[in-house]
Amino acid sequence: MYQTISSREARGVHDYIKERTIRIGRCVVETRNTVRMIAKEFGVSKSTVHKDLTERLPEINPDLANQVKSILEYHKSVRHLRGGEATKIKYKKYRSQKSDNLVTTRS
Repeated sequence: MYQTISSREARGVHDYIKERTIRIGRCVVETRNTVRMIAKEFGVSKSTVHKDLTERLPEINPDLANQVKSILEYHKSVRHLRGGEATKIKYKKYRSQKSDNLVTTRS
């Protein structure tokens, strides 16, 4: 007579959130994009993407969650390299603009 619902549904995880979580998980596995890129693509915050992938996905689809977890761990392990590369490019661009300005002011 009574319908039983999972404790997660009782706490308010709606169908659209579950669908978004699965779509985000599949997108991460297919593209191997970073959380920041996925957030931009789906129009949600990085915090939302991270919560979907680390808290909600394991309860919805554990197999997909394990695949996503390994990708996120890889991204975490190389983030210091990405940050260093971004800084290198930033200052290289800054130096080239500075030298261009010197050339135009001396002429």
